[in-house]
Amino acid sequence: MKSQKFKRVEERKYKRISVRFGLETPQFSIQAIQISTRGLFLATNSPIYAPGSKLVVEITTPKGPHIIAGVVRHSKKVAPQLLHHERPGMGVEFTCVPEGVREYLSSL
Repeated sequence: MKSQKFKRVEERKYKRISVRFGLETPQFSIQAIQISTRGLFLATNSPIYAPGSKLVVEITTPKGPHIIAGVVRHSKKVAPQLLHHERPGMGVEFTCVPEGVREYLSSL
């Protein structure tokens, strides 16, 4: 069965911010890149969750930490010997973004 392709409707900014994420609670710290008000790319090779997995992402704004719900839309695990050629990670679409966080993400 082919996976469904999702097309971005908003350009992501190539800005790095530190976030925490996990399935039920944010437990892994990572650099997020290519961020927008609708989603982000988590640059990681471990853990990698399957498309459709529901995640929580914690983003710290100047007003403190905020939890954002999201869904993995694509994921890619890369063999260690290929890390200098390909970028591993997960594309996450936000499903619920608090308004203050949306404004912060827009300002990046």
